[in-house]
Amino acid sequence: MRTKIINARIITQGKELDRHAIMIQNDTIEAVLPEEAFAAGDFDQVIDAKGAYASAGFIDLHTHGIGGYDFMDAESDGALNALRTYARYGVTGVYPTTMSAPFSQVRAALDSLAQIDFASAGGAAFLGAHLEGPYFSPAQCGAQPPDQLCSPADEEYKKLIAEYPFIRRIDAAPELPGSMQMAKDLTAQGLICGMAHTDADAQTALLAADAGYRVATHLYSGMSGVHRENGFRKGGTVEACLLRDDVYCEAICDGIHLPAELLQLIYKVKGADRMVLVTDSMRGAGMKEGTQCMLGSKDTGTPVVIADGVAWLPDRSAFAGSVATYDVLIRKAKDYAHIPLPDVIKMASETPAKAMRLSNKGILAAGYDADITLFDENIEIQLTMVGGKTQYER
Repeated sequence: MRTKIINARIITQGKELDRHAIMIQNDTIEAVLPEEAFAAGDFDQVIDAKGAYASAGFIDLHTHGIGGYDFMDAESDGALNALRTYARYGVTGVYPTTMSAPFSQVRAALDSLAQIDFASAGGAAFLGAHLEGPYFSPAQCGAQPPDQLCSPADEEYKKLIAEYPFIRRIDAAPELPGSMQMAKDLTAQGLICGMAHTDADAQTALLAADAGYRVATHLYSGMSGVHRENGFRKGGTVEACLLRDDVYCEAICDGIHLPAELLQLIYKVKGADRMVLVTDSMRGAGMKEGTQCMLGSKDTGTPVVIADGVAWLPDRSAFAGSVATYDVLIRKAKDYAHIPLPDVIKMASETPAKAMRLSNKGILAAGYDADITLFDENIEIQLTMVGGKTQYER
């Protein structure tokens, strides 16, 4: 099937190109050229973007759920509905994220994904699973249940990646026993290792980067920063991750988890090539203000309430998770953190693809997957295309 998208304002590789067209052959981009450069030809479908922006689809590296579903619910039908909901917000690829829990519950969540025929599922593409926990520091566990934490010295991760080859990333606190070896093991098998919920000092975090840690999970959140020990200042994981050029830094850019100045600092230090926008959303994403729901499994999770654009513990004493959809990240990065839109789009598409070593996604160019998002000046999603097929149209 041949498709042409016309009258689009292309944003790709940090640049904006006016009045370009995109030609798609089946599931692959065949060409992106100025409209006058396209010779007349037969197309099965012509999509008029009507001056909207067109970019490679957004890729969410870190999301626990959306639209009332959490991947820890371990229900295949719910996961399918979640993938379709992501597409409404311009997301074309997702890494469903688990959280700290008994390994039996983590396996149940992974089993529910393993049962899905993703080739015919519809919605955003399933790009692999992301395990956030249970290898975390109790001092930085945040909303992760402290009674479920352990260390990679148990080597349970080896069994998991053997049983579920679609696991693409595991996070851990690098100061824990076995964490450095886990990073080496995962890296040798082509998986990604992320530093998360860690109380490590800068020297330990730098050694972790040497061992293979390549992503800083939601920078600043659940992560040590500069502090004093016996009167002397020491750097933390935050400073180490900002310092290392080879570490990608996630940012929850909902305008709530991080103030504008910290978002601007990450952008200034890391640039659009190493800063990645993530929702870290829980099931409340896309749900109405005042909704009460559960963080984590609907059966064993923590009750929360959605208010003021974030999930709170019922007594409002602390945040209990993001409820941002991906269009919110784009809008906030542009209007709240004042990052130029072409760089914002890079941090939503090309950079997450590179962080996860995806060679065929994240760029609008010949030979790349036809994962495309159209959106207007207000970042209202007009159309989401995954593999050349429309999965959402406003």
